[in-house]
Amino acid sequence: MDFKDKVAIITGGARGIGATTCWAFANRGATAIVVDINGEGAKKVAADIQTKGFNAVAYTADVSDKKSVDDLVEDVFKKFGRVDILVNNAYISGGYAIVTETSQETWDKVIAVNLTGAFLFAKAVAKIMIPQKSGKIINISSGAGTSGSLSSGVQYPASKAGIIGLTLGLAGDLAPFGINVNCITPGLIRTWEPEEMAKQATGWTLEKVDSYIAVEVPLKRVGEPEDIAETVVFLASEGASYIVGEVINVDGGGVIDSVAKRESLLGF
Repeated sequence: MDFKDKVAIITGGARGIGATTCWAFANRGATAIVVDINGEGAKKVAADIQTKGFNAVAYTADVSDKKSVDDLVEDVFKKFGRVDILVNNAYISGGYAIVTETSQETWDKVIAVNLTGAFLFAKAVAKIMIPQKSGKIINISSGAGTSGSLSSGVQYPASKAGIIGLTLGLAGDLAPFGINVNCITPGLIRTWEPEEMAKQATGWTLEKVDSYIAVEVPLKRVGEPEDIAETVVFLASEGASYIVGEVINVDGGGVIDSVAKRESLLGF
């Protein structure tokens, strides 16, 4: 798959799935627009890509801020004259608390970043893609958006379910203009180092990851960022030109089983 002369905006690009997706597009000839609220992290990813002779530009942005989003997309268009691909990947979880202990501030922030941010970027790039009569928008949701979760509060699955609804709405709006909008729901993806996991207060430990794999993943391995990035690249390619409004599970077959079984076995 060749993306020469294409411009791809990837939010949440400073690490994990986002950074891997930036590399996947840059490796195939695209200019990767690395967007993250962590500006130093975005700059490092872009610089690393550039040292390999590929094209990347870093932007610092709060995806939940309309002016920040609009200014970024306008600047990209001024520099490159086009936007071909948008990957809405930026997210926060808000941590776990039972609903009675979940603050409205946490709810509002997670919805603003995860859902409103995707809407703002889609709206901004659509104004460019519609006159182009071409474009690809790939939204990153989560298995929590379809099955829920007992380990990530109410705000996170709600925001990720919203991403699926946003995808379907955008797909209907934009398909007549030659713009493909689709969604990926990742399962558990390895975006951490073991020492990082030990410091997290999310309920996940390496032992529970092993239990999750044994119970929930027919492929018997945890997912890697590359598993998501390669699916994104496919959906952005001409090979996916007749795919619109799809929600694709990339979870090693985890969708086959129930979230209730997983959560009860892991003790969340």
